[in-house]
Amino acid sequence: MLVQEQVHLSELDKWLKLSWDGFVVHYHEIGLKGGNRRAFTKVLCRNLKNSLKRFNAQVQDLFDRLFVTVPSANFVDAIFAAAQVFGVAYVAPVRILPRSVDAMVESAVQTYNALASEKESFAVRVRRIDKSFPLTSQELERLVGQRVVDATGAPVNLSNPSILLSLRLYRDCVYQVGPKIQGVGGLPVGVTGKVLSLLSGGIDSPVAAWLVMKRGCSVDFVHFHAMPNNEEAAAGKVPKLVEKIITPQGISARLFLVPYHTFQLALLMSKVQPPFELVLFRRFMVKVANRIAKENGHQAIVTGDNLSQVASQTLENLTVVDNASDLSIFRPLLTYDKQEIVALAQRIGTYELSIQPYKDCCSLIARHPETKANLHEVLEAEKILTIEQLVERSINEMMVLTVGDREL
Repeated sequence: MLVQEQVHLSELDKWLKLSWDGFVVHYHEIGLKGGNRRAFTKVLCRNLKNSLKRFNAQVQDLFDRLFVTVPSANFVDAIFAAAQVFGVAYVAPVRILPRSVDAMVESAVQTYNALASEKESFAVRVRRIDKSFPLTSQELERLVGQRVVDATGAPVNLSNPSILLSLRLYRDCVYQVGPKIQGVGGLPVGVTGKVLSLLSGGIDSPVAAWLVMKRGCSVDFVHFHAMPNNEEAAAGKVPKLVEKIITPQGISARLFLVPYHTFQLALLMSKVQPPFELVLFRRFMVKVANRIAKENGHQAIVTGDNLSQVASQTLENLTVVDNASDLSIFRPLLTYDKQEIVALAQRIGTYELSIQPYKDCCSLIARHPETKANLHEVLEAEKILTIEQLVERSINEMMVLTVGDREL
């Protein structure tokens, strides 16, 4: 988390305990969308409303920014929750003032007195969004600053103040803006299409889904499980992982639970060479995912693959897996190392769930997988397995859950 320049992290709590009228939400990347910007901000506004509904928040779309009002008891939780919504560049607490110098001075003095433990230095920064105000930004900075000095005796430090008093002039009011809390950025979920993410019980795939959501995709999930029945899988940790990923965005997602015992039994009864088992299983998962995706309007498949992190994820094996898919396969983690992925999982909040013991599907197939699978040999093995029949049977045994209570 980053705060506005000159405001130390340790001071943020003091700022947020002041009286505020709400907080402003700004975006950066959306602002570059030209004529399409309104469509993006409309989705961002909707996602914020859904995400902050539990705080009884009200969200206003003010064209170049969003403004959120929330009961004071929920203010701190709501402002940090808003910062986790994709598309948000930063959020900052705001006090709404009349368009007068006296109102700006009064609020600036009050804020300084509330924050300063001694005669700490300060500076005033003014930005005129509405240029019709009779004084320039620099003139207002000098005037308000001098009045604060007269009232408090505080020293001015324009280059590195302990307390930064920030004001923005709009056509109908003035904002006094507190410290910025950095958002996650990206694009609002729902603006770039719909994808289906393969989700295991491990660390990588939840992070991959989170990253593709950050690029504006709405995501549903498919999980292949080794449980005796779907109900047991539904009671396990995978739905909790989905909930952890989607809850900050105020959306719901479908989770397709697919038992893979049919595929495993077919392998045991076949004469397929053990080194090919894992690449065959990965192709099986991709084929099932393609069927689900085509029937439900998903435009691509997402996996947590990382190039050469494990033996099954060599370039050759990934190419063989790609051959099983009619849809594009997105791999957001392809170039990440494990520590980078773990750090993201910890940031997202999925790490503790991911490391809980679980019968992860990929760990149950082939201890020593082929690292450079030959496509022709793999296709011949699939004929032995009658793979399309296995796909059909697995889909017939599938359970679908809805996680979350708000649809896109």
